[in-house]
Amino acid sequence: VDRRSFGSRAPPVVCPRRCVSGYAERMDELQITERPTLRRPILIVASAGWADAGESATMALRFMVRRWKAEVFAELDPEPFYDFTQARPRVRLQQGERVLEWPQNQFAAHRVEDGDRDVILFQGTEPHLAWHAYTQAVMGLCDEFGVSAMITLGAFRAEVSHARPARVTGSSADPVLREQMGLTDASVSRYQGPTGITGVLDQAARDAEIATASLWTSVPLYIEAAPNPKGALALLERLNSGFGLGLTLHDLEVFGARFDAQVAAAVAQNPEMADYARRLEEREQEGDTAGEPQSQPEDAGEPLDPKAMVDDIERFLREQREEREEER
Repeated sequence: VDRRSFGSRAPPVVCPRRCVSGYAERMDELQITERPTLRRPILIVASAGWADAGESATMALRFMVRRWKAEVFAELDPEPFYDFTQARPRVRLQQGERVLEWPQNQFAAHRVEDGDRDVILFQGTEPHLAWHAYTQAVMGLCDEFGVSAMITLGAFRAEVSHARPARVTGSSADPVLREQMGLTDASVSRYQGPTGITGVLDQAARDAEIATASLWTSVPLYIEAAPNPKGALALLERLNSGFGLGLTLHDLEVFGARFDAQVAAAVAQNPEMADYARRLEEREQEGDTAGEPQSQPEDAGEPLDPKAMVDDIERFLREQREEREEER
């Protein structure tokens, strides 16, 4: 069957049914089209949605897939997991013909020539429904291909300056991964509260005795532009150094510099915002850690509530106006 004629809704090649990590035996959602030979692969995960501020995490995954020309070998059927009135399918033209694209959850493989472990890249979209079935399907793939470690990526908004390098925080209960990722011995999660699908996948992997780590980058809460290349660059630099992936990041560095210039020009047009950004930069230069989570959550930094972020900025700007009025 020529899958291209079906877009992302090609007839499935269903993975054999298994029972993984205590989940119900349900694997029909996992569609495997190829079976690459992989050596103890590391699964790197990023999901669009709640835990992807500035699209930094998914941009990092897309960069790896494109730079490596990694081949997609499996995907999840979107039908059980999405409310298509919220995540609508998109239409695009391919060689003059209309093609439907549905919310994608795809696995791509890359063989690391100079390493002893290969990489599976899982770029998904946080599901609206059936999180247990979604998680069980991902864990089924881990079992099928002998995944040895899972690294989840995320991004959250924080009071950090756009003029400073993006920070990376993280957590892992595995001492080997902590050392590879440059995480401190104290970087084991103490977080309690809401979590995203990456947090659920992380827990499922640990229940299956697969080593896990989560890496998060912080992006300025006053910048809505996406994707944010500085956040993606920070995540990729940490992965590169930790696993010797050999990624050339020069293109992304250039993109980040251009992004910086555009943001700086936009901020300069608003004196109050420029003052706010300047204070954040000064605070970071003085070593203040206000831009980092107060405690290491399981995802090393949960996304901030959007309403709370807006309220914080409005309160800051209101205080600045009041101070200037008092000075007059």
